[in-house]
Amino acid sequence: MTAVPEDPGPADQRPAPGDGWRRRWQVRARALGDAARLRTRRFWDGAQPTLRQLWWTEEPDTPVSTVDRRAPEPLVVPAQGQVYVFLVRATYTWSSETARPELFGWYVDYFQAQATQRLHRLAVRYAVEVPPHRPRDLHAALTAALAEDDPPPWTYARGEVTFACEPDVTVHLDERVRRLLQPYWEQRIALECERDLARRRAEYADERDRRDRQPEATGARPAPRAPDGNGPAADLFPLEPLLPPPVPRPAPGQRPRPGEPQPPAI
Repeated sequence: MTAVPEDPGPADQRPAPGDGWRRRWQVRARALGDAARLRTRRFWDGAQPTLRQLWWTEEPDTPVSTVDRRAPEPLVVPAQGQVYVFLVRATYTWSSETARPELFGWYVDYFQAQATQRLHRLAVRYAVEVPPHRPRDLHAALTAALAEDDPPPWTYARGEVTFACEPDVTVHLDERVRRLLQPYWEQRIALECERDLARRRAEYADERDRRDRQPEATGARPAPRAPDGNGPAADLFPLEPLLPPPVPRPAPGQRPRPGEPQPPAI
């Protein structure tokens, strides 16, 4: 005879005592988590404006111009007649806002040759028409050409780096022409000095005559003038006659020595 298990009643289906405790803690933990997330969200939303003010923001880089000046050897260009030459000295001012400071000198050395050739071609074009003893004319021609035909600043670029160049030009004589012109200029300077001296003497004489004629026109007596060494002897005024030295008087009761002048009687 086989035994059949009995059907469990309602009392056997009740949960274990630990299941209720665990469920209550799960519900409470879920509620605490929701409250914490809500507080965190509110705190974060309120702190956003303050955090935005404290965030680090990098300002855009302000371009800085680096400037350098170069004065290479003078350029030798033939003058009119192809016998003598002019010396063209130039000072190049280089500037850039895109080149790094540590590479600035390298770029200037790289572009210096191009700028020198550019100025040399311009100087040769105008120097062949100027006499060798007139450097001022060549300087004027170069200045006009730089202002009209090829105005600075000259721009050079390599990749993303750009440079600006401004030349400052002066023109000098050939040393051989300078030696030839030296006697002429020495004589000219001496003549100009003599002319200036003669003009000053004439002005001084006119001023003195005008000062002498002014009292005569007004009828006043001319004031005495101190001798200056250039006027006549009539300008010298005689001094007053000197008085004779006083005669010493003898002491009371003493007779004068023979030969001594007698004091005047009072």
